[in-house]
Amino acid sequence: MNSLVKYLKKLRCRLLVWSTHSVALPVIRMVGNLPRFPYSAATLRLLPEGTLGNSLMQFLDSQGLVLLPQYESHDIKHVLLGYGADEEGEAAMQYFFLGNGARSFPVIITVLVTLIIMPEFYGSFRRAFIRGRRTPSLAGTDWHALVRIPVADIHKLLQISSSDNSSA
Repeated sequence: MNSLVKYLKKLRCRLLVWSTHSVALPVIRMVGNLPRFPYSAATLRLLPEGTLGNSLMQFLDSQGLVLLPQYESHDIKHVLLGYGADEEGEAAMQYFFLGNGARSFPVIITVLVTLIIMPEFYGSFRRAFIRGRRTPSLAGTDWHALVRIPVADIHKLLQISSSDNSSA
């Protein structure tokens, strides 16, 4: 039974990675009219310690990831909100944005699918949703414009709490 659970979790992880990189990202590139990200990975690494840009590269490096074109805003949100790039973190971030008022196709689909396939994370999803509700709307935020600003200052500016560990 234990090996079956491990296999199913591995399969689930592969499904989520495939749906993100093989479906969602190409669709975003096709239909999205996203502004070009004006920074290279090398430029971001040269920004002062603690700035969003430098923190973004530290995050990507620590996860073994690279800066993907037209996915930069997504990764910036990971850094600012503190959600990991694992399956729980990816899903929790979508619950945060659902709570924050986002009703996009990726948010809705992720929430619906993870409600079915990730029951062991319901507690963290609930905390992320509540945190999103408590955070002033982030809709319309120009994520690219924040790259040179220290993360701590952005948290204050956007009133982003540092964690999900608040009771409901």
